[in-house]
Amino acid sequence: MNMNHQLSLVLQNDKNIQKLGCISAVHNPKDSNHLERRQQQRAISLSMMKVAIIYGNRQFSYGAVTYTLTDKNLRITPYKRFIDVLRGLRVVCVQGFPEPKIMTAYWHNKTKRKVHR
Repeated sequence: MNMNHQLSLVLQNDKNIQKLGCISAVHNPKDSNHLERRQQQRAISLSMMKVAIIYGNRQFSYGAVTYTLTDKNLRITPYKRFIDVLRGLRVVCVQGFPEPKIMTAYWHNKTKRKVHR
């Protein structure tokens, strides 16, 4: 089984994910499929973004809400075995939890390089 399939199976049984409302993308008139294109380029799935929104560190930056996954956040979750895969994922939203409107998602390289064991 590949990692995305395993992650989606764990996601189905997670009670915290049930609290998450409808996820939608913010479409810029100049670049209507920005999020979808970046997801594909960076190998980021919708399941990964859901985990980041629920369990990531929430920060406010320039009017946006960012969620970043770190080892510390994932250690006490059902996604502990996916720490190496999810470390450093950052999701940028215009509107946060419970019904996020996502602008973009990317790998935060500084966090990705930090390994806390």
